[in-house]
Amino acid sequence: MSFLRAGSSLANLASSSTSALRSPSTALFHTSSLRLAESQKQRASRLIRQANIEKSNQRAREHTSNKPHVVLGTRPGDEAKWENCDLNRILVTEEELQALSPAPEPSVSAEEMKSIDAGSVQVPKYMNYGLDGLDGKEPRSEQSQLFFETLPLATTLAETSLSISEQIGNLRGNVEHLTIEQKRELAAAQVKEEVKARQLARVVDLKNANARGIAFENRRRIIAAFSPKKDASDSGYPEVQVALLTMKIRNIWDHLMEKKKDIHGRRSLRMLVHQRAKVLKYIKRSDQDRYDRVLERCALEPEAVEGELVL
Repeated sequence: MSFLRAGSSLANLASSSTSALRSPSTALFHTSSLRLAESQKQRASRLIRQANIEKSNQRAREHTSNKPHVVLGTRPGDEAKWENCDLNRILVTEEELQALSPAPEPSVSAEEMKSIDAGSVQVPKYMNYGLDGLDGKEPRSEQSQLFFETLPLATTLAETSLSISEQIGNLRGNVEHLTIEQKRELAAAQVKEEVKARQLARVVDLKNANARGIAFENRRRIIAAFSPKKDASDSGYPEVQVALLTMKIRNIWDHLMEKKKDIHGRRSLRMLVHQRAKVLKYIKRSDQDRYDRVLERCALEPEAVEGELVL
């Protein structure tokens, strides 16, 4: 009997201990949903936090999409700022030159020999070698008149006989009283000078220049336009350097759009962009008004040239 009692007591002890061990897990299982349930306050905080994160991401995307181009300096969709700036107005592109009407040939036909008159040479719209008057030393109209009107007329009179020159001078250019032989001699001299004038027009026509000649002319135009003293021979002013660097940067960028694998071009572009930023930083430190003015004339946004520049 004692053994039976001892066994029953052990069984009761084991069952009670088993129930005691199971009761916490059972209670945890039944109360886990209540413990893990999100309160209304926590849910509101979570939704507010998610909304704030989404707003921050949206602002970052908008800032990135509206950020000025670090190379071109303009914002996306604001290309008109470059089209209307001072730097773009004075530059001459190869496409613009090719769109012009072709210059006449220097040869003269038989019909033109019969009816030749002064000033019949077509003066080029864009002239090379400083004949456009942008340096401020002599107006374009005076230079054109000198080379295409005054010089041919003076050479014509110099190559004709002395009697014809004296008669034309006395008659103030009227050739009606000349003899037939004198008129023929004068017409031959005029045709000869006409051919020379047309040849000169083709030589000084910027349309017939190569890429190096066009770049030289653009540099001369930039120096004349951005120099405070309007001196086409001094390129040491900071504003002139910014304009020259901007022209080079845009030229290399256009080249890289066609030759995307040009590693040396990308390296040169990176160096020019940082060099322009250094010059602009110097101008800003010296004079804020000069800084704002050169940015506007070159169509550059401050965000594109300030701070860390990542290409």
